[in-house]
Amino acid sequence: MRCAFTAGVLDAFAALNYRPFRHYYGVSAGSMVMTSFLSGQRGHFIELSERLVEDGKFISFGSVMSDEGLMNLAHMAKVVHDTSPIDWDAANHFIADKHVFVVATDFHTGKAHYLQPRRDNWIRAVLASSTLPLITRGKVSLDGNWMFDGGYADPIPLSQALKNGCSEVLVVRTRPVTERVERDTLDWLASYLFRDNPKISTLFENWHIRYNALADRLAEGSNEDAQSWSQIAPIHPLRSDGYRITAMDLRADYRHGLEQCMEWMSKHP
Repeated sequence: MRCAFTAGVLDAFAALNYRPFRHYYGVSAGSMVMTSFLSGQRGHFIELSERLVEDGKFISFGSVMSDEGLMNLAHMAKVVHDTSPIDWDAANHFIADKHVFVVATDFHTGKAHYLQPRRDNWIRAVLASSTLPLITRGKVSLDGNWMFDGGYADPIPLSQALKNGCSEVLVVRTRPVTERVERDTLDWLASYLFRDNPKISTLFENWHIRYNALADRLAEGSNEDAQSWSQIAPIHPLRSDGYRITAMDLRADYRHGLEQCMEWMSKHP
């Protein structure tokens, strides 16, 4: 739920009516935050996430062995539909002349899918980008393909944005600029669980190496083709990094996102 920080960043942009971007890329839970931003619903994601962590049905350690897993994405989709609906008309109107992508990982090949959401498949694309083996339902079927969390195939889609011709890129991250990751328990377990599929097993085994290489590249800030990029990131580890989190943790990280966005804006008038 580190994306509470991202929600703070994007809500600060929304409050300032700052939406100059032509291309948008959402990865994992960040794709849901992006959806709220594109629909013009400031405060939507943080209010939704606070409701989810408090209701006892979204994160439940008693459901770890169920089909939905520790984090119940089906419950999240139901809450969005029933009590926190997205303004799909506003979202689709806003992106009519934009390029919007939701990143997901192919369950069989491990390659990235850059999904272009439509009204009829948008929420399913978000679920595909966000579902984690061992943590949630594990995979989602969309357009004839099984997919899971886009953060494994392309956690920071900078290269894809540059490939698509973006000349100035802003990356919103949920880890401090200097933080690098190590192989964690989930990666160890998943690489063993999918040992019969070497492509997926290797994807989990080497994820931390790919992520750290991308983080190093972000520090360069530009390339020889006159394309440049900057980043907004927390200055300390976020409180919502984990599964035992509270609404207070989310709100603290959200406020930090607001602050870091304003800091970035002050340097990029």
